[in-house]
Order: sequence, then C-alpha cells, then structure tokens
Amino acid sequence: MITVTENALNFIRHSAESGAIEAEMGLRVAIKEAGDGGYDYGIGFDEEREKDLEFDFDGVKIFINEELREYLEDATLDYVELEDGSMSLIVLNPNDPTYIPPTKKKKQ
Repeated sequence: MITVTENALNFIRHSAESGAIEAEMGLRVAIKEAGDGGYDYGIGFDEEREKDLEFDFDGVKIFINEELREYLEDATLDYVELEDGSMSLIVLNPNDPTYIPPTKKKKQ
C-alpha cells in the first residue's frame, strides 16, 4: 500500500496542529484521471467515510477509498521542495501512466 515519508508526516502533523484539525480527522488521498491519461491527486483533511481504508502512520491517519487501493499500491506520499523553491505534498506513484521517477538535483 501507500507509504508516507517522515518529511510528509512532520508536515501533516504541523498542518493539523496549526489548523486546529479535529483528532478524528485524517488526511485523504484521492485520485481522478487527468486529461493526459495520468492521475490528478486530491490531498486534504477529511472525515472517514464508509468505504475508506484507514492507515495509521505513527499517529497520522491516512484515508483512501477502498476502490483506489490498487491505484496507490507502492505509491509514496512525500513533502518535497519543488523546482520553484516552494514545498509541497506530492504522490510518487509508479502506477500512474505518466509517472517519471524523480531525479536528484546536481549541486553546482
């Protein structure tokens, strides 16, 4: 199933605390098909729903609709610095038809 990096867990905890998110809420990871045949991801705090799978990562709850399980198999949720210098939660998903594995920036 999906894994969550320590950077992502720290960001999620901080976001939940600073946003006064209720303890029973968790982070939902959702997918919809994009126009290019790949996946668009929705990530945000939400309540658990009837057909959700709940995963606990060191006290951080992640909700995924059971119908999306196979689409997120072996995916990783990470919190990274983007090319423009901003920080963002991203899903690295080898099941996405348009997925290109990240490369490390070379130091200059």
